Amino acid sequence: MQVLIAIALKSLLVAGVTLGLLELMKRRSAAERSWIAHIGLVALVLLAFAPLVLPSWNVETPALFTPADQPALGSAPGASPLHPGAAAETVAPATALPVRSAPVVEPAAPAISLSAFEVATALYAVPAALLLLVTFLALMRLVALRARADVLVDGHWLSALARAQRRMGFKHGTALLTSDELASPISWGLMRPVILLNSRAVEASGEAEAIIAHELAHVARLDWIKLLLARVATALFWFNPFVWMLAREAHQLREEAADDAVLGADIADTDYAQLLVGVARHDCPSLLLGAHGVAPSKSSLARRVARVLDTASVRSPAARPFALGVFVGAVLVAAPLAALTLTPAGTVTPEKSIVGKKTVALAGPANGSEVAAPTDLPHIIADGVSTSVATAVAAVAPARVEIDDQHRREAVAEAVADARQARADAKQARADAIADARDAAAEARAAARSHRLDKDHLDWVIQMKAIGIDANYVNAMRAVSPELRALEPAEFVSMKSVGVTPEYARALAAAGFPRIDAEELTQARSVGLSPDYARQLAAAGLPPDLDDYIQLRAVGVPARYVISIRKSGHQVRDPDKIVEMWAVGVQPGDLKILPVPVAPRAPKASKAPRAPSPPKPPPPAVEVDPDDG
Repeated sequence: MQVLIAIALKSLLVAGVTLGLLELMKRRSAAERSWIAHIGLVALVLLAFAPLVLPSWNVETPALFTPADQPALGSAPGASPLHPGAAAETVAPATALPVRSAPVVEPAAPAISLSAFEVATALYAVPAALLLLVTFLALMRLVALRARADVLVDGHWLSALARAQRRMGFKHGTALLTSDELASPISWGLMRPVILLNSRAVEASGEAEAIIAHELAHVARLDWIKLLLARVATALFWFNPFVWMLAREAHQLREEAADDAVLGADIADTDYAQLLVGVARHDCPSLLLGAHGVAPSKSSLARRVARVLDTASVRSPAARPFALGVFVGAVLVAAPLAALTLTPAGTVTPEKSIVGKKTVALAGPANGSEVAAPTDLPHIIADGVSTSVATAVAAVAPARVEIDDQHRREAVAEAVADARQARADAKQARADAIADARDAAAEARAAARSHRLDKDHLDWVIQMKAIGIDANYVNAMRAVSPELRALEPAEFVSMKSVGVTPEYARALAAAGFPRIDAEELTQARSVGLSPDYARQLAAAGLPPDLDDYIQLRAVGVPARYVISIRKSGHQVRDPDKIVEMWAVGVQPGDLKILPVPVAPRAPKASKAPRAPSPPKPPPPAVEVDPDDG
């Protein structure tokens, strides 16, 4: 019992100190406060597992209380913990008594007796095991979602992914999938991260950059591992309200840090605030879904929207010296605290190693008999679950339970009433959530109108001059294509910001796109499409469609790959099919597994017999003059 109380006190101390630090540093950036919160969660998990590897530091303290079964530990050696009366049967009488025949009586079912430590362990271990099981099921659901999802090959979304990766410096490959099983986009994974979109999000192509930037920020910051860390900590310390508060605050800080990363990627704050309000009504239940999503919960929507629109908020990332200092400080505090073992004064506490786990010996007052108790939470959970199962089996197996029909009907009626009330409560909660979302949307639109700047002609001239756009640039771009002669200033700014030059535009127009427009130039330049790449694809047999070329370049399909497919004897003109082949790793040599289908040749028509030529007319008769005789 003292072991569980000591662990509870340690968790209260660590979680309370971490929450206090977060309150003191409320004016720091979300990234720095998130680092502090998750270091606190790491310290909590170390408290659970440290006794497996750290030496025990025993400190005698006044006894918290005396276990109820401690006198039994010094009783006769023959006594059983489940049969306290068994010891009396082992006492032999001093003199032999005459044996009298008696009727045979069936023995009653054995009474179940558990020590206080075993009861406490079972009460702690069952909820902890259930919460860990729920986390495991959430991970299995992610595996199933990825297996059933489809690969997204939309060029606009792939371009948004490429731009977001370049802005954030994220160089790992990210799978972009789509599924109808979710209400809002989510992301998870480490080595092969996944961004899973729903159908509604795919149709809202205008929000592509904001959604991709938010989910990519979670992936780049390893927030999925932090989410699992919080779930493990709350499962191990489910009885501690401070741990739940810390986990909830850590989740909020992860979302705020991701919001800061999105705003740092040149996404307008008003547009992003409207996105958060729009997806709030499609929040996915997070209990059986171990991943991060764009949609905020009802409790965090107002806080996130207000922080996004607050231009005075600190949005800097966590500095490396600050993060290192917090980590070292946490280790210096958590390691001794994890090794500390509080022992009641006057008891023997030799350290034992039983089946590879750290144990503390609890001594009885009579003969010093010892009961080994584990000091690490994994073994405590295992022992508690085993005790619960064994107790349930022992209580149910020998007894015949008769259920009263009246009680059963009452229980069924009560369950039906509870279910109806739960449905009514859920309906009301859904209506309240919709109303709150509408109110938040109205507030966000009002805030957006108050923050929106009216950019007149002079403002555009100043902005164009600031990024190096002059009259020569404008005239040169207008001369490239007829589609560029009537552009707005914003379109020139967009092209210049991604590096579109007149030379690049002329070269791309000469590569087979004489009527190229501003949007195509911007997308081609943002994904790194060169004129040589376009000419090579055209030479490989692909129709000159710039949207298709941008899609191929966005997913990294090299021109030599398309050329090698053509040289292998296959004419693949569908860009979507080429993207699927590249995504699954189809090589030109793989195409030789099956022969190239050849259209059957039409049978030769049999030659008809040649018609006989008409007879030649006889030569004309020559008349002979008799005088010539």
